[in-house]
Amino acid sequence: MDERPGMVFHQLLRAHHNACMAALARQGAGNVGSPRLLVALAQYPDGPDHAPTQRELADQLHSAPATIAASLKCLERQGYVKRRVDPADSRRNRISITQKGRDVLDAGMRAFRQVDDCMYQGFSPEERELAHRLHQRMLDNLYQSGAVRGECCPPPPPTPSPRKEV
Repeated sequence: MDERPGMVFHQLLRAHHNACMAALARQGAGNVGSPRLLVALAQYPDGPDHAPTQRELADQLHSAPATIAASLKCLERQGYVKRRVDPADSRRNRISITQKGRDVLDAGMRAFRQVDDCMYQGFSPEERELAHRLHQRMLDNLYQSGAVRGECCPPPPPTPSPRKEV
């Protein structure tokens, strides 16, 4: 079997990562060490009653609680998240994203869209959808063969609705 497709895929992943990092830096979002936490927190409605606990975030992201704690500490120092004592149980903290966190997340999502637009330049909407389906199928195959969903494979950010070409 020809090994070049695997090498090309690896090169694609590295190039995509590098392009995303450069685009994030241009958007002012290059200093966010845990964007997946911001993505997860942005899914919750505003208000402390709906904010998840640190344990809930760890479970949702398939990460160790200590890993989440360290990431949250950094994000809190940067002003992207805040902790509030749970009114129902003072031993727990509820974590919520701040407006600054939402702003940097929006900038990050713009960066990712720019990279995707560049990567898929010249592709028809049907080809983009086919590529997405094939990549998802590859990912599912790897998970079925024993790859572990965890820190190396975080859940993807929500898929933005397709934009119409003008």
